[in-house]
Amino acid sequence: MPQRARVLRNRGGAARARRGRRVRRAAYSLAAFVVVGGLVACAQIPPVADWSPAAWPDPAGTRLLPADDPADDPAGDGAGDGAAASGGAAENDAEGATSDGSAEPAGTGNPPDAIVPSAAELGFIERRVRNDHTRFHARYIEIPGWHLFNVRVADLLAQQIATTGGTFTPEVFPVSAGLSNAGCVPGSASWPGARVLSDPETGPAEGAGVAVVCDLTAAFGSSVGVVMRVVAGDASGVTRDETVTLYTDLATGEVHEDRELWTAEAAGELWRSTVELLRRDAGGLSAAPVSEPAEEQLALAQRALVAARLGETGARITLPAGVAAPELAGLGIDATAGPTVVEVDAQTVARWSTGLGAQMQAQRGVPFTGMPAWRADHEVDCALLACVAVTYDDGPSEYTAQLLDTLRDEQSAATFFMVGRSIRALPEVAQRVAAEGHEIASHTMTHPDLTTLSPAKARDEVRDVEQMLAELTGRSIDMYRPPYGAVNQKVLDAVDQPAILWSIDTLDWKKPSLEQLVERSVGAAEPGDIILFHDIHAETVEHADVVLRGLRDRGFTLVTVTELFDGRVPEGRVSRR
Repeated sequence: MPQRARVLRNRGGAARARRGRRVRRAAYSLAAFVVVGGLVACAQIPPVADWSPAAWPDPAGTRLLPADDPADDPAGDGAGDGAAASGGAAENDAEGATSDGSAEPAGTGNPPDAIVPSAAELGFIERRVRNDHTRFHARYIEIPGWHLFNVRVADLLAQQIATTGGTFTPEVFPVSAGLSNAGCVPGSASWPGARVLSDPETGPAEGAGVAVVCDLTAAFGSSVGVVMRVVAGDASGVTRDETVTLYTDLATGEVHEDRELWTAEAAGELWRSTVELLRRDAGGLSAAPVSEPAEEQLALAQRALVAARLGETGARITLPAGVAAPELAGLGIDATAGPTVVEVDAQTVARWSTGLGAQMQAQRGVPFTGMPAWRADHEVDCALLACVAVTYDDGPSEYTAQLLDTLRDEQSAATFFMVGRSIRALPEVAQRVAAEGHEIASHTMTHPDLTTLSPAKARDEVRDVEQMLAELTGRSIDMYRPPYGAVNQKVLDAVDQPAILWSIDTLDWKKPSLEQLVERSVGAAEPGDIILFHDIHAETVEHADVVLRGLRDRGFTLVTVTELFDGRVPEGRVSRR
């Protein structure tokens, strides 16, 4: 090619290259202008008020219930004292952190207290047995009167005492022990086992041994649900933690265990829903299904179902600390450090329920029909409880009705040795004493020294009062207290009934101060004692609440004389068990 042609071609190529660069620069400038212009235009669009991205939906039928919100109550009644320890991600202290020190997911922590009225409000009999020798401590409740529920609870207690390996004898303690604070501890069915053992209100001596606690889960229609939990171990760890819920129909007397209310699949579904809720709450975005629970995790969910609090709109289920899954471990949660509260709607509860469970669920929302009234003749096991008999002489009097009110409030029984002339003056009071289940017996017609009378006269003094009481109350009377404690073999042979004396005389007829009266009765009593009072003295009746509460604070259960001897009072002179 000629040289000129090559030069021209080279110049033309260079020109085209320069034009190409100019075109590209123009294009870039145009693109930048469009982008900037677009951004400027977007910035001018006004925001949409009250808008936020849609929340990730909870697994069907379940949601985490904030532990510090007792008003969020699936039972629909809002009952309870509202005292709940806060938990959740906002807390990051020793109790609110996971094992790696990270904040615990929301919805965990100590759950609110009972969502049903307290045992006392419902009318349960509240019991407490503390026995340091065998390292056994039990808080439980009974239904007034004979009931299969009480039999089931007694069997459970006997079984657990047997596991201690020691010889059990009822014990009492100083007044400062405060054992009149008895019955269920709200929330204790969901406490960590170590807390049940270490808390003085629930645990055995030095936190080592066996503890039995209870909690109320439901009260509707004629049914009540009570969780019974047994925890054994010591400071090194919990060796046994067992829970059963007893659902009782007060109308039929039937008692069912929690396992009869839930399907075999319920525990697994509860656990998977809980893990999914915790995963989402911790920020996990995976849509992959949750893995199957390990055996110990399934047991944890089963224990939660045992203590489920069922209500008209569903259930509140509290899973104990220790919920663990690979899905949570990947988010830095090795295991939950505290209880996790899950609300389950009524439809899901119905799906998880057996036929029996569905029948009980159908009663939700029906007002509780009420407990049988407490009576003083409620059966008491004095081989388990530290029993003492308080007795009142010379009545009935104008003060006896007030005394009966106090005895009822303290759920304490007594034995009244009545005088004929007092019965004639106040027959309706004598009838009330018997009607409320207290024991009545003869203290003679005219209050003489029986040892100064002929055998026939002594017999008439005793037996005529018994006839009078039988006609008034319909009861058969077969024991007496000789006035002044004066009795000899001649009188014993003539009357031919147990002569009930006493092991502690409070000398209340001398009008002691309150402190003296308490010292002579509360401070002096031992299991098996029979304590003498008189219900004809205003001060004795006025201070009865302090005396009765003081005895109960020491761990005593107050019973009638006949109950003190398991229904078989021995013949002859009787001063104590």
